[in-house]
Amino acid sequence: MSEKRFRGDFIGGDFVAPAGGAAFASRDPATAEGEVVLEAVGDVAAVDAAVAAAREAQRAWRRAGLEARIEALRAVQARVPAHTERIAQAITAEMGKPIAEARGEAASIAGKIEGVIAQLPYELPPAPPGAPGEQRFHPLGVVAVIGPFNFPVHLLNTHVVPTLLTGNTVVAKPSELTPLAGQRYAELFADADFPAGVFNLVHGLGDTGAALVAHPDVRGVVFTGSYDTGRRIRQATFDQPFKKVCLELGGKNPAVVLDDADIDQAVREILLGALLTTGQRCTATSRVVATPGVADALETRLVEAFRRITPGDPKDVTCFMGPLASHGARDRFVQQLAAARAQGAEALVEVRALAGGAYVTPSLYRVQGGEATLAEELFGPHVSFERAADRDDAFRRAADSPFGLSASLFSADAESWEAFYDQVPAGVVNINRSTNGASGLLPFGGVGMSGNWRPAGSLAPRNATYPVAYMRADLGARTPYAALDGLLGENA
Repeated sequence: MSEKRFRGDFIGGDFVAPAGGAAFASRDPATAEGEVVLEAVGDVAAVDAAVAAAREAQRAWRRAGLEARIEALRAVQARVPAHTERIAQAITAEMGKPIAEARGEAASIAGKIEGVIAQLPYELPPAPPGAPGEQRFHPLGVVAVIGPFNFPVHLLNTHVVPTLLTGNTVVAKPSELTPLAGQRYAELFADADFPAGVFNLVHGLGDTGAALVAHPDVRGVVFTGSYDTGRRIRQATFDQPFKKVCLELGGKNPAVVLDDADIDQAVREILLGALLTTGQRCTATSRVVATPGVADALETRLVEAFRRITPGDPKDVTCFMGPLASHGARDRFVQQLAAARAQGAEALVEVRALAGGAYVTPSLYRVQGGEATLAEELFGPHVSFERAADRDDAFRRAADSPFGLSASLFSADAESWEAFYDQVPAGVVNINRSTNGASGLLPFGGVGMSGNWRPAGSLAPRNATYPVAYMRADLGARTPYAALDGLLGENA
């Protein structure tokens, strides 16, 4: 791998070494002891400097116009191939994502830029014919983007690009688990000679993130992560009603399999949904609900598959699933499954923690439906299997969740598709496909504890703006009003 040297925060177009702050390090979860990948420093004082740089640059960036902004982002896009491998290697080293997945994530930076450019006319439309003015979309100003560890570059980029294209400036903070991936992303902007101050990035722990989201000059926040952290962000910004706080907070995503499903299709899609990225996706399949005619066969097939699949070396291009993102994540996952068993869940395939890193095997538990863990996002390779009495019971079970991000139905019946849509709250509804694999060209986000505002996907340009009615009269023109003319003694 290329040189790993902490370069500091990216502020005003340059990397700036921190003056002080708290030291922290990212660690390779594919190693037994968690070998250090990058030693970094988080300086809370850098937040003020980064926000000041972004605020200074914002008005000129907005007034530069859309075409200039597109040109600047296309310069970034052109440099993506030269940076893809460096970014991918950082992702794999820091959070254990299989290298093939990591390369796809890194390469997706370019596609996201092109996709948002194409979306803008549809998501920020003009006023209807006959309106007495323009419908404009005003940038929020300085926007904070707080990224997660599971997609450490994609889930920065997916918010940064639409935010920049709509005339905002950005201060991004990567996860403390993946500072090298964040640094590699900033290096891409530096290499493209991106306008100074328009994109900034600061490193740090929770105190850095807290200072950034509560900063009075930050006008928008986009956060991807846990419900608990999202709740704290809402509390911290409660007295800042001017600030748009967009939260994507995960899910507990069900896959419902009816008697008329194609069982081969359902098994494959459930495996992809549950095990890609070692289950560390907000859209991961974590619950399977089956009706009586298919339940026995589906359970047997899933047990066989879960027993066969084991984690491997994420640096191997053939690896399907690697370790969890950290040794701490492995320990929490194992403890959560112990709690599920204590609540009555029956292990059909038991989890095993493997030597050599933060490795766990996939697990499959049979549940009754009332277990407390069914309302918790475990964030690992695990599925809870439920048997329903019939279709309506299956839909009721799938809807019984505080989350509502993604849901899948496997069935040949079009009427069941519509009933599922009516009864199961979810921001992403999938028919005969995995709960994973959302498209950036469509809305993305959830209901309930899964978040608000649909901060990713096609609605991102709207979330980065507020609508404005812009009306203009010719200089000297007077609005006709006969009664006023009479009072003033003027002719109409």
